[in-house]
Amino acid sequence: MPRNYDKGCRSKTYKKTNPTDLANAVNAIKRKRMTYREAQEVYGIHYSVIYRHVKNNDIKKQGGQTSLSLNEENLLIDNILLCAERGFPLDRLDLRLLVKGYLDRRGKKVKRFGRSNMPGKEWAHSFLTRHSDVLAVRLCQTIKRCRAAVSRETINQYFDNLTISLEGIPLSHIINYDETNLTDDPGRRKIITKRGTRYPERIINSTMTSISIMFAACADGTLLPPCTVYKSKHLHESWRIGGPKDARFNRRPSGWFDSLCFDDWIKSIALPYFSKLSRPKVLIGDNLSSHLSTDSIKLCKENNIRFVFLPNNSTHLTKPLDVAFFRPLKIHWRNILEQWKKTEGKDECSLPKDRFPRLLKLLWLKIQENGSENIVAGFNKCGIAPLNRQRVLDMLPSDDIDKTDPNIEAALSTTHKDFLKEMRFSDQTKKRQTRKRLNVQTGKSVDTVSSEEEINE
Repeated sequence: MPRNYDKGCRSKTYKKTNPTDLANAVNAIKRKRMTYREAQEVYGIHYSVIYRHVKNNDIKKQGGQTSLSLNEENLLIDNILLCAERGFPLDRLDLRLLVKGYLDRRGKKVKRFGRSNMPGKEWAHSFLTRHSDVLAVRLCQTIKRCRAAVSRETINQYFDNLTISLEGIPLSHIINYDETNLTDDPGRRKIITKRGTRYPERIINSTMTSISIMFAACADGTLLPPCTVYKSKHLHESWRIGGPKDARFNRRPSGWFDSLCFDDWIKSIALPYFSKLSRPKVLIGDNLSSHLSTDSIKLCKENNIRFVFLPNNSTHLTKPLDVAFFRPLKIHWRNILEQWKKTEGKDECSLPKDRFPRLLKLLWLKIQENGSENIVAGFNKCGIAPLNRQRVLDMLPSDDIDKTDPNIEAALSTTHKDFLKEMRFSDQTKKRQTRKRLNVQTGKSVDTVSSEEEINE
C-alpha cells in the first residue's frame, strides 16, 4: 500500500479552486469582460490566482507533480480500456510493465522510478486513485474463447429472427427456461479468528453432490413452479413432501435433464400455464439436445407454442435467467443450506433427499420477495423485453478499433491491435489430433519424439 503522508499541524493548507470557475474567470479576463477584482468577487477566487493562470497557460498544480503528463496518462487510460474491452484486462503489474515499455521506447528516464525505469506499487495505486472516475478495480470472471468469439453478426442475425418471432406477443406469453443445480456445499464464509491465522477452518459437513432443477420465468416477472430431478432410478414418497406449491419431482440415473424429463416438464408445467392464455406463445432456451424431442415439438405445435433457440455460446449475454436470476438464487440457497447445517442438519453427512423439498420451499419463498424484479431486469438486459438489440451489442467489443477513439490510434500500434483481435477471435476450427494406440510389447518403454512428422514416418 502507498504511504499516507501526514501534513502536520504547521503545514499550509491551500484552498481548492473549482476548475470550472477558474476557467470561466480566465476566459472573462482574456475577453476583457471584467477586471481581476471583479472576477474575484464573481467567482470567489483570489485575483492573484487568476492572474497567474492568465499569464501562464501551463501552470503546474500545487504539490507534487505526476511522472507522466496529462496527455500521456489519458493515452494510457485508452490502452487500459481497450484491453479490457477486448477481454484481456490488465492488473497492476501489467500496468507498471506497460508504462516501463512506453518509457523505454520513448527513451525517457524518470528518476523516481529507479534504475529499472519501472513504476512501483505506490505509483499504480496513485494512478488508479487519480482516475477513479474512469477506472476501477473489480473481480473478473473468466469465459471460454468460444464464448468470446460471439460476433456482432451472430447477435444481429439472432435479433432479426427474434423480432419476427415476438411480434405481437405479450410479455406474459414469453418464457425463458433453463436448468441449474443446487449443491450440498454452503461455500466459504468470512469468520472471526486470531490474527495471524493463515488457514482458518470451520466444521460443516459437505459433499460434491448436487440436485438439478428446471426454472422458468415470464417476461412480465411471473415465476413458474420448479421441476426437480433426483439422481436415482426410483422416486420415493418422502422426496416430495413439503416442497413448493405445484412443484414437480422426477428422477433419472444421471441426475440431469434428458429428453424424457424435458417432455414431462412441457406437459406438467409449461402447458398448464399456457393453456390459460390465448395468442401464440414463445419458449426461449438453449439448443441442447436434451431440451428437444419430436414429442415436445409436436406437442408445442398443437398448442401454438413457438421455440426460440439462443445462439451458440451466447447464454451469458442472451439468457435472462443466467444474466440476472441464478446468481441471487445461489446466494439465497447457500445461506439456507448453511443455516440448516448449523442446526437440524449438523449431524448429517450430506443433504438427504427427503430434506431437500423443505429447503427448496424456503428458497422458493425467499426468491419470490424480489425475484420478479430480477426477472424483468434480466429480460431487459438481454434485449428481449422491450426488444432492443443494442443492449446486447453494447456488451460486445467494437469490430473497428480505429474508430472508437482517435487517441487510441496514436497510442497503439497496428501489431497491438492485431494481437488483441487474434487473442479474442482465435481460430476455432483447429481440432486436436486423434490419439493413436501404440503397439508396444508388455513391459517395454518408448522414447520421446520431437515432432508429429516423426510419428507419421
